[in-house]
Amino acid sequence: MRLSIAALLLLLASCLSPSHGILEAHYTKLKCKCHKTTSAFVHLNLIDRIQVTPPGNGCPKMEVVIWTKNKNILCVNPLAKWLQKVLKLLRRSVPSTPPAPVSKKRKT
Repeated sequence: MRLSIAALLLLLASCLSPSHGILEAHYTKLKCKCHKTTSAFVHLNLIDRIQVTPPGNGCPKMEVVIWTKNKNILCVNPLAKWLQKVLKLLRRSVPSTPPAPVSKKRKT
């Protein structure tokens, strides 16, 4: 009886092995968009679009991709001070969504 319980526990432990985590760690570079980043300043007049991707979905780091008006794609270091200021400015200028309407209870 004890041998079958031990064998069952061993089988259960082998099913719960972290092999998926190990494989995921080896293939994370394939899912990241940016392999090299730059901290060089990009003038605001040249920026067409900015995409900020949080960590997850196979890429363990935050990524910032900038599309310029002359069709260049740049991966920018998310910790660059100029980029932090631009993102802060953009967050302030974009209006937040209005609060959802709340229905009031009728008093009878």
